[in-house]
Amino acid sequence: MSATIDAARKLIAERLRELEAEAKQLEQALKSMGEGDRSRSAAPKPRRKRAAGKPRRHRAQVPRGQRREQLLAAIKAKPGARPSELAGEIGVSPSQVHSLIAKARAEKLIVKKGSGYALKE
Repeated sequence: MSATIDAARKLIAERLRELEAEAKQLEQALKSMGEGDRSRSAAPKPRRKRAAGKPRRHRAQVPRGQRREQLLAAIKAKPGARPSELAGEIGVSPSQVHSLIAKARAEKLIVKKGSGYALKE
């Protein structure tokens, strides 16, 4: 049994030497590309500072389900409206509207109408 353990230790030690050699090669490759020394214990890059005097933009979170209700109200007001129009109506990005539309269609609340959407009758 000790022969098996000794063999396993030798294999592990050999693999560690191979990994260390490979790590050195990779670090040299980074240096040659102008990246400098990147040790494994390097500290993370500091956060980028915002411009002085520039206010931070914080958007308030809306209660759960409110965006869906806003979407449905906008579709009711403008049947056949396209996602970009709906996004402008409720004040969110078109990609967020597409996500809301997908969920509403899965729940069978709205249907496709031309290039836009309408409430299901």
